Amino acid sequence: MKQILFFILCLLIGISGSLKAQSSFSKSKGAIGITYSGLGDNDAYYFESLVGIGGYDGKGYYSLGITYIRPITKRLDIETGISYSKYKYRVSSAPMPDPPAPYNITNAVVDIPVTVRWNFLKYFFLNGGLLLGIDTGKENHLDRQTGIGAMIGVGVKYDLKNVPVGFFANPYFKMHSLLPFSMEKYHQRTDESGFRFGVVYSLP
Repeated sequence: MKQILFFILCLLIGISGSLKAQSSFSKSKGAIGITYSGLGDNDAYYFESLVGIGGYDGKGYYSLGITYIRPITKRLDIETGISYSKYKYRVSSAPMPDPPAPYNITNAVVDIPVTVRWNFLKYFFLNGGLLLGIDTGKENHLDRQTGIGAMIGVGVKYDLKNVPVGFFANPYFKMHSLLPFSMEKYHQRTDESGFRFGVVYSLP
């Protein structure tokens, strides 16, 4: 909830400053780059309140990706790409006589996002959109996260002078399987909040 409130505040600030915004790539065919995400929290939970189930405590994650940013207008870019993320969780069993000790699990998800960047105040942007998540984990301790998810974030960017290279840092919140492809009645969702860092090359 704290992350959602933070991003709402950033959205309101962005609206007030967006009139002078301009995409860094508006004079090119866009930019391609590599990204790293981490330095945040992850969680797994059910939307419903269920009794007699175990708990999942997120223990960190990392993500590596390739991104492509394409200008739409002077202020708007569309961003897509692909990323591979690996997550750690600490699983505790439901209360029962002599429950087993908590244990660790890992899960991996490949994301294909389609998001929009709204540039403002020259060095800043808001971004958000949908993503296709493909669960590639081999363990069955966690509901499969294949489905449609969403993300929202705010970022800062800087382009080097005289060379077509830029950098960005992007605090974000992401949720997987908002619309899961599996048919479970009570589906487990996962989310993450953290920082995404990128290095991009502007295409001529």
